[in-house]
Amino acid sequence: MRERGGTPLPATLWPQPAHCREWGEAEVHHRLTANPAAYLAFAEAYLGELGADRTQIELPPKQVFTEPAGGDFRLMPCVVRGPRGVLKTVKVIGTNRVQIRVPGQITVGELLVLDSAEHFVSHRFAGCLLSSARTGVTAALALKYLAAQARRVTVIGAGRVGYYVALYCAHALPLARIDIVDQHPGRAEATARALASCGVPCQAAETADADSDAWLLATASTEPFCAPPPLGPALAVSLGADALDQHELCDAWADRAGLWVDSVDALAYGDLHSWRRQGLIADTPPPDLLTLLASAPPAGSSLRLFVSTGCALLDNMTAAYLLATDH
Repeated sequence: MRERGGTPLPATLWPQPAHCREWGEAEVHHRLTANPAAYLAFAEAYLGELGADRTQIELPPKQVFTEPAGGDFRLMPCVVRGPRGVLKTVKVIGTNRVQIRVPGQITVGELLVLDSAEHFVSHRFAGCLLSSARTGVTAALALKYLAAQARRVTVIGAGRVGYYVALYCAHALPLARIDIVDQHPGRAEATARALASCGVPCQAAETADADSDAWLLATASTEPFCAPPPLGPALAVSLGADALDQHELCDAWADRAGLWVDSVDALAYGDLHSWRRQGLIADTPPPDLLTLLASAPPAGSSLRLFVSTGCALLDNMTAAYLLATDH
């Protein structure tokens, strides 16, 4: 077989075509929001199996390659072997701070599913909304297990992550009110309006109220702004400080709150990385999301803090859910 301008390649050497299912952003969003309660229940069951040691996980630390001018790209592999079979995923995701060729979108990239036996790419998921949605589910699980009595919460940041945080939290607990705060009031109003049209009890607010049961932080802040009581809530869920130069939590949280993380990777970025350098917290990894789901924290009114910087296991779980809906 000869390609234009190339040398003849024997037919026996020509690569075989491998079928790959493409999932665009619109389909990913539709599948993850058509039944939010089902996605949450699936996440609890999937992660619960991992916590019960019925599943083997290969979860190397994610690799982050930072550009001196700003932005980064990340390589996030995960292999899960268990009762549901074998699922091999790797996400190549970028932080787009330049936003010239892809304006208005800070998260770019794909989640790839590899055939479990032959390792060709069998599914390609657009990565922007998938990453935001799985972060929203992570926040909803943290809220449910760390503040089960919460009825009023504040989401700070009305971007894509904030949208999914509010959506899934409303299906995780019987919330009476979700305030959405953003430095751009028009964006907070648009996000709250869109969610309210779906029955989510959202409203835009000018500022975060310390009387909220929890603050869920979904910002791109480079300066700490969330303090513990009396200025802030008894529970903070930090989702936006996922790079070395990003910060959401004041240092006062470090020695006052019980701490949980999505994965040990959280210690390498943002506020927790800064606290470790200052000696405010130990290098010993705090309990992770699997531990939280397996054994609820002791009752009491103590301050609680959950930090998520993104975990390939949650990408793997989300891919498993999407594949399960692909009938």
